[in-house]
Amino acid sequence: MTLYLLQLRPDMPRLIRWADAQGVLPRDGDDDLGYALHALLTATFNSLAPRPFVLLRDPSTPPTLLAYSPHAATALREQATTFALPEAVAAMGLDTLADKIMPDHFSAGRRLGFRVRVRPTVRTDQGGDRTKVREVDAFLAAIAGTGPAEGPGREAVYRDWLASRLAKGGAAVERLSVDAFRLAQVHRRDRNRRLRRSPGPEASFTGLLAVRDPEQFATLLACGVGRHRAFGFGMLLLRSA
Repeated sequence: MTLYLLQLRPDMPRLIRWADAQGVLPRDGDDDLGYALHALLTATFNSLAPRPFVLLRDPSTPPTLLAYSPHAATALREQATTFALPEAVAAMGLDTLADKIMPDHFSAGRRLGFRVRVRPTVRTDQGGDRTKVREVDAFLAAIAGTGPAEGPGREAVYRDWLASRLAKGGAAVERLSVDAFRLAQVHRRDRNRRLRRSPGPEASFTGLLAVRDPEQFATLLACGVGRHRAFGFGMLLLRSA
C-alpha cells in the first residue's frame, strides 16, 4: 500500500467559527481541537478523511496539520471540491494541501528518529465484565493496589507503555524521552451525541528506534500509536537518526 504524508494549513479563525457553529468547539476554554479537527476533516473529505493526524502549533509559523493517508492529495482535493460545503473547504485550507509519497519499505535494522504525541491509556474491564470496559490512565492502572510512594513512577510507566506498543509494531526503542506531559481534557460525543469532556494523560515523546519487522512497522506508521488516532494523537513523525 502506498502511504502519503499530507500537509495542510487550516485557516484557524474560520476553523474556530465553523467548529462553534457545528457545536464541536469546547465551551470551557480548553484548547483541545482534536474533535473539531476530526469533524472538519470528515466534513471536508468524508470517508477519505486521513488518520492519524497531528496539528503542529509553533509561535513562529502558521499552524500546520500533518497526516498519513493511503489517498493522494489529488483524490482528497477532488472529493472536497465535488462534495464538501464551501465553509468547510475554506476552514480546512484546501488550497494549501500538499503531499509526498512515504518510503514503501524500511529495512530491518534501519534506525530512525521519531516524535509522537499520545494518550497513554489502557482499557480495563470492571470485575471481569467485558461489557463495562473503561479507559484509564496507564500510570493509575500500574500503581493500582500499591501503597504511597510504592510502584513505578509516571514517566517510567509511560515510557514502557510506548516501548511496548512500538515493539508490537515491529520497532525496538533505543532511546526515549518524555518532552511534555499534562493531564488534559479531550472532547468526544456521548451516546446521545452530546459533546462531553474526558480527562486523561497526554504525553509527547522523542526518541530513536530500530526497525525489526518491516511489514509490521509499515502498518504501525500508517495506523498510528495508541487510541484516539482519529483525534490528533498517535501520528509517528520520523526524523533522521
